[in-house]
Amino acid sequence: MGGKSYNKKFLRLDVIAGITVGAITIPEAIAYSSLAGLPPQAGLYAAFAALLVYFIFGTSNQLSIGPTSALSILVGSTIGTMTIVNPSNFWAIASFVGLLVGIFSIVAWILHMEFISRVISRSVLTGFSAGAAVYIMATQLSKLMGIDGATGGFFSRIAFIGTHLYEINIITLAIGILSVFYLLLSEKYLSKLPNALIIVAVPILLFTFIDLSWLGVSLVGNIPAGLPMFEIPKIPSIDLGLIVYLAGFCFILSYVEGMGTTKILGLKRDDDSADSNKELLALGLSNISSSIAQGFPVGGSFSRSAINEESGSQSPFSSLVSALIVIIVILFFTEFFSHLPETILAAIIIVAVTKIFNLKELKRYYIISKKEFVYAIVTAGGVLFLGILQGVVVGVVISVLGILYNIYNPHIVELGRVKGTRLYKDIRFHEPVETISNVLILRIDGAQVFLNSENIDNEILKRIKERKEISVLVLDMGNTDYLDMAGAENLELLHGILAKEGIELRLAHLNSPVRQLLWKMGLNKKLNMYKGIYPTIDDIVNNWEKKVL
Repeated sequence: MGGKSYNKKFLRLDVIAGITVGAITIPEAIAYSSLAGLPPQAGLYAAFAALLVYFIFGTSNQLSIGPTSALSILVGSTIGTMTIVNPSNFWAIASFVGLLVGIFSIVAWILHMEFISRVISRSVLTGFSAGAAVYIMATQLSKLMGIDGATGGFFSRIAFIGTHLYEINIITLAIGILSVFYLLLSEKYLSKLPNALIIVAVPILLFTFIDLSWLGVSLVGNIPAGLPMFEIPKIPSIDLGLIVYLAGFCFILSYVEGMGTTKILGLKRDDDSADSNKELLALGLSNISSSIAQGFPVGGSFSRSAINEESGSQSPFSSLVSALIVIIVILFFTEFFSHLPETILAAIIIVAVTKIFNLKELKRYYIISKKEFVYAIVTAGGVLFLGILQGVVVGVVISVLGILYNIYNPHIVELGRVKGTRLYKDIRFHEPVETISNVLILRIDGAQVFLNSENIDNEILKRIKERKEISVLVLDMGNTDYLDMAGAENLELLHGILAKEGIELRLAHLNSPVRQLLWKMGLNKKLNMYKGIYPTIDDIVNNWEKKVL
């Protein structure tokens, strides 16, 4: 448990939370196995192995680790594009992906790369979650209705269902819709109960003790009893590049999801016990254990973690209790779950993914930042039109391009002196301000690098032409947190252009790294820099006014 001693006062609450989460994990693990295109036992194996290891190495008191809808569909949809003759190879590849995810996580832990949790922006993750939720729902509609044969991407599945509506099994659809309504309503009014297990238990009892095969309802089928064979997955002989690519995105997504969940639930309880770097180790070992137990990639589940927190979990000990519940089911009760209708699993998945479709967050982006909203919508569209993995790539690429665009077009504002003070503020937002005769004061917000230095010079020269009769240009560098050699050379170029026009260039509020670079490049004399002197805008303006007067 993250190397901490256990407080026995937590035992009762941890046991209650562990039993509750364990009961919910069983039907979800079976359901997410189908999302990944794997037999139902694969999810159970992944769940207990990951929970056991997280109990030992995890640092979050609320996080519940195991199969998640996003990771499962990412694995299933990507491996599904490969040409695999033997179905058992599909399972072996999924386990190997889990092994790679674990290795990537441990390497990241060794290198202290916890910043990876910020690689995918919040808007891209929101868009991915929304697109994945809709995609996953599309994969489950056919099972909810009892229609066989729907495959492929989002639109091909919808088209197939639309042209095969005559195949709907009314009993299957009725069971599925009732399950969806029960889960939605019970979540609101009976949230303390393990509702996923309840909705599973009733039909299992009916289909176990009454012969209802004549209804034509598809069941999960045989789930082998007993623990899995523990072995290290072999390296696949096909599409190794795609497999590594998939594992990389699974690693980033699982860590982002896990840390996001940990932070949200930690803030709720004012609990900052989670260590973002040690969580990389816990995630890595959990994925390796899942892989060796014939599971597939795992991560932190927001829905199960929220239930864990609401049930009173005080430490990772609740994960041990959940793992034991799953193991007991694997050893003694798998036969019962083999009588579970597939339409109920579809209902569980559909309700679960409604939680990752954050419409409220999308509305917030639309109101506050249209740019962030576009990132989210483009990512969601990428998931639906191109596929799950490709959608993530599209989202990351467009957000990086957005950052580059912002760097390429830095914000430059004109400053003026607020009357009656020695403060210099943006002339658009601070009235009344006064402009000093023959002095133009500009502030550059952001780095000055090879990508934008020419743009900055062009914008400055444009502002000078608009003002005319400028004798001094003051550049407020207080918000320039980084300057590279190209940016420094462009300052020198700007100085030369201005000198020909009889305009002096002065730099104010230089931070130490920027100042040191200019000094090393020998630009200190040209740019009127002197050792030990750090001029402010007011210093420069005062000197100019004294000189003029």
